[in-house]
Amino acid sequence: MLETEIGQFRRHVPAAANCAYFETASTGLVPDFVYEAVRAYQDDRYFKGGDSLWRYGQENVATPEMLRRSAASLGRMLGTGGENIFFGLDTSQVYSVFSAGLKLESGDNVILPEGGWMANRFAWQVRESEGIELKYVRSRRGGIQPEDVAAACDGRTRAVCLTLVESATGFMLDAAAIGQICGERGLWFAVDATQAGGVMPIDVESMGIDFLAANDYKWMMNFCGTGYGYVSPRLRGRLVQKAAGWMSDTDRADTAKERLTLREDAGRYEFGYPNAPGVYGLGLAAEQYMALGGGKIRAYIFGLIDRLLTGIQGIPGVTCASSLEEKNRSAIILLRIAPELGLSVQNLAEAGICAPFSQSADGAQWMRLSVHYYNNTEDIDKLIDVFRRGGNTNG
Repeated sequence: MLETEIGQFRRHVPAAANCAYFETASTGLVPDFVYEAVRAYQDDRYFKGGDSLWRYGQENVATPEMLRRSAASLGRMLGTGGENIFFGLDTSQVYSVFSAGLKLESGDNVILPEGGWMANRFAWQVRESEGIELKYVRSRRGGIQPEDVAAACDGRTRAVCLTLVESATGFMLDAAAIGQICGERGLWFAVDATQAGGVMPIDVESMGIDFLAANDYKWMMNFCGTGYGYVSPRLRGRLVQKAAGWMSDTDRADTAKERLTLREDAGRYEFGYPNAPGVYGLGLAAEQYMALGGGKIRAYIFGLIDRLLTGIQGIPGVTCASSLEEKNRSAIILLRIAPELGLSVQNLAEAGICAPFSQSADGAQWMRLSVHYYNNTEDIDKLIDVFRRGGNTNG
């Protein structure tokens, strides 16, 4: 049933017909409804001039209304209201609203994952000169465990900042458990949801998340250049606003205003005119996610991954290196490929497969596969067939 219901979405993604695409964790494919809607706006700008309008079916709306609708769509996808959503350049810039704005004193500490995404480490390392201590939690059993986070916290801990889905391994954080720890101890909980937003169900409120940052061009199937963030109402009152622009004001259209009045909602973190086509595409992708249903998407993707895992059983040289505990599964799965299998990037390309293939210093080969809901069983079977044949892709 899910194969039929969600599998039909594939026809909206023309590039998915060109190869079995497993590189979404790096760059996702763009569906027709995003491409055509953004192109319609750009064509109007090009041929007619002016700001033009944004199309929702038979309805055309101005940019401020489009921004409101997109924020509302992202909010529904994340289990919150649109007033708690804001847009920025990318995940790193959005994340800096939290890392630069959190009020900390010398001697306070922040919990980070050891070996996590470098941009998030860098965002906090620039504050070490203020006397802020960074405490790193090691990965165990495939990822960061709630009990290890709890053990790392002390009386000077102020925030726990983790990655919802680890890019390299696909490990899904038990966010609800860590959110509960943070709530009980009065700590702020921030997550990078780049590898989760748009594919894995997220409810920021039930998970106890105070801040979330992510981007548009991976699982959200958009063009590059737009980040989105969530800030809880409780946190907004505690962040130091170190930058502002005309979009930050309560009266965005009042060009004669002399003094800034910060917005009460998360829009205060939007400084100037946004990448409007990017925001539009994000909103459309979020609406598609909600129309299909987060739970159904998750079940569909896990069904494809289970098909892959069943198919590689008994194939010498191919093993799964990802955590398979239900609560820690994601749409990314890591496979170890023995060098003697003779597989190469060229083999994959000849078989019509787009998948990242790397080699570590010890000679081991790895494939980080990302499975989106525009993938289908034919993609999975094509990959299994390549594993069975090894370097002999001609049969």
